[in-house]
Amino acid sequence: MREGLEIFSPVDNAGRFTDEFCEGSFAGLSVLDEGNQAIIDHVSKRDVLLLEEKYNHKYPYDWRTKKPTIFRATEQWFASVEGFRDQALEAVRGVQWTPEAGEKRIFNMIEGRNDWCISRQRTWGVPIPVFYDGDGEPVLNQQIISRVAELFREHGSDIWWELEAEDLLPEQYRGEGLQKVRNYFVSWIYLS
Repeated sequence: MREGLEIFSPVDNAGRFTDEFCEGSFAGLSVLDEGNQAIIDHVSKRDVLLLEEKYNHKYPYDWRTKKPTIFRATEQWFASVEGFRDQALEAVRGVQWTPEAGEKRIFNMIEGRNDWCISRQRTWGVPIPVFYDGDGEPVLNQQIISRVAELFREHGSDIWWELEAEDLLPEQYRGEGLQKVRNYFVSWIYLS
């Protein structure tokens, strides 16, 4: 973003190449499976493969599903830490951490960052109650937050996935074609 480069992420939510990659030659192929071999074959046929060799290396796995993780460029939501850094650091000091090393880790993260990524793309968690208009601009205000909070209190946060955007919105925003965000808040459990 800083350099003005366009974001290019030709992998969909299922971990498959999209039409954007190599003019669609690999569209639909899994990045972790048949896509790898198809790319090797593609560059080999053109006699531009410099080296192919197998080697063992550590690969990131999701701790919940035990499946490989694919890193992609995706839209994220950030919160500025500037306005509450001191309060957050004080709160960190007031928690009994298990394991104790967690305190130093989170303290250093809060102390050293100006912005904090508050969103995740998962299939569990608390949804971010934001909607997008037709231009892809976020729509969020007190009326929308109050309506969503009311629904969460009555039905739980899963209501976000059970209802269409139209039904989640206050009356005055219905019919505008707003789409709900599909991200979750990053959250931690605090037990006292």
